[in-house]
Amino acid sequence: MKSVASFALAASSLALASPAAAQDAAHAVRALPINDHLTAFYQGRPAEASVPPGPRQWPDLGAIFVGVATYAIRDGDTALVYDSFTDTASAQWVRAWLAKAGVRRFVLVNSHWHLDHIGGNAVYADSLRIASEGTRAKLATKREAIEAGTEEGPPAIKPLALPDLGIGSDTTIMIGKVRVLLRPIAIHSADGLVIELPDDKLLLAGDTLEDTATFVAEPQSIPQQYRNLGAMLGWGFTKILPNHGNPAVIAAGGYGLGLIDATRAYIRALVEHSHDPDFQKQPLASFVAAAVNRGDVSLWWPYRDAHANNLAVVAKAWKDQPIPAFDPLP
Repeated sequence: MKSVASFALAASSLALASPAAAQDAAHAVRALPINDHLTAFYQGRPAEASVPPGPRQWPDLGAIFVGVATYAIRDGDTALVYDSFTDTASAQWVRAWLAKAGVRRFVLVNSHWHLDHIGGNAVYADSLRIASEGTRAKLATKREAIEAGTEEGPPAIKPLALPDLGIGSDTTIMIGKVRVLLRPIAIHSADGLVIELPDDKLLLAGDTLEDTATFVAEPQSIPQQYRNLGAMLGWGFTKILPNHGNPAVIAAGGYGLGLIDATRAYIRALVEHSHDPDFQKQPLASFVAAAVNRGDVSLWWPYRDAHANNLAVVAKAWKDQPIPAFDPLP
């Protein structure tokens, strides 16, 4: 990944940069217009057959292989950018694209602290950077390891630009005439922050929802995450734009509420089956078959490894714990 040690942060001099790693279809950033004030920027999701064998680093496993999106909400000369990709080169590509579209003022919002969402933060070192209080605190604690490349292994993110404003409750901001609701919520990770666009009935979901299946980072809190996902169903949005999903679905306007149902069913089944003797051998397809048949999600190859990780961490967290009672699924 490109280092930012010599990166000059002057919006007027930003030039288009090659995305991270190789200049190939898997790493190229592309813009996907959603409506007149919302654009998705997408990278990755290569077919399994096109991925050569070899060592993997965290950007491949956590972002490029599953596919990763960031989003920009813009009106006039102002844009809110939701997450900054895995690296500065990709984030710079997004900023340059927006600058060419007339944007001069930027606000960066981080969905949570995981590295594939904050890798390009330094590109917005001259801008207001917002996150949940939890993200701000977590990144401050982990900054040394992230900059040293020891948090998830290389590549390092150096320098890491921390959020300079943390929020702890729902907060409305205006991007021009566009009303944007920032909503901290503990799903996927305790420090999560999603964005609701009430007038569009859209949710920018970060990593709270994924297609094929969520990556379980905090297995002990699955019952709380399950409840929070249920509460999210009542917020009023009708379409969902996740950070990890099918680019064709994202470009077409997003997922339906069935993505929430699929995620709730998946994490609930993980816990409810965690005492099964063969639990860690149970395939992903057996957990998501109903959601795939409904069209809520699709089977995508890197999630086999994500599912194996989920089985391992859930087994460890719940093997000696009683299975909790979950609210009935709708």
